[in-house]
Amino acid sequence: MTRNTPIIFLHNVTGFMVGTKAEHSAIIKKGAQMVSAVSCSKVPAISIILGASYGAGNYAMCGRGYKPRFLFAWPSARCSVMGPDQLAGVMQNIEANSAKSKGAEVNTEASQKRVQTLKDTVLRDSDCYRTSSTLLDDGVIDPRDTRDVLGMCLEVIGTEVEGADAHNILARL
Repeated sequence: MTRNTPIIFLHNVTGFMVGTKAEHSAIIKKGAQMVSAVSCSKVPAISIILGASYGAGNYAMCGRGYKPRFLFAWPSARCSVMGPDQLAGVMQNIEANSAKSKGAEVNTEASQKRVQTLKDTVLRDSDCYRTSSTLLDDGVIDPRDTRDVLGMCLEVIGTEVEGADAHNILARL
C-alpha cells in the first residue's frame, strides 16, 4: 500500500566531501544513492534551506532541480553550485596548474584579487534574497514561522485535487 507520505528536507549542507579519505569511506557511492533516491521519489517534497545548500548536497536534499512541491529559505540561507571558499580553492589550483603547464609563474597578487572578486560574486549571488528574486525558491520565511509554513504546505499537499487525464487526441479544423 502506498501512503504518499511527504518528505521534508532541511538543508544545511556545503556539498559532498572530496578527496581520497572521503572516497575510501564510500561517500561518492552513498551520495549517489541518496541523489538517486531523491530523484526517483514520487512522494511530495518540501525543502527549507536553513544554512548552506551547495553543490551535489543541494540535489541530495531535494533542491530546486528536483522540483520539490515547496522550497523556502531562512534569512541565513545560501544556495549555490559551489561554496565561495571551495570555489576560490578550485580557481587557485586551476591557475597554478595552468601556469605550471606553460612554464610560467603565477602572479600571486593578481590571482588573489581575481579569486576575491569571484568569492564576492558568489557570496552576493548565493544570498537568500537574491535566490528568491530569481525564483530559485518560493520565498524567505522567518525561522519562527517555520512550523506554521510547514503546516500550511502539508495541508495543501493533503488536499490536492487531481485533474482529468489528458486526452492524446489531435483535433484538426
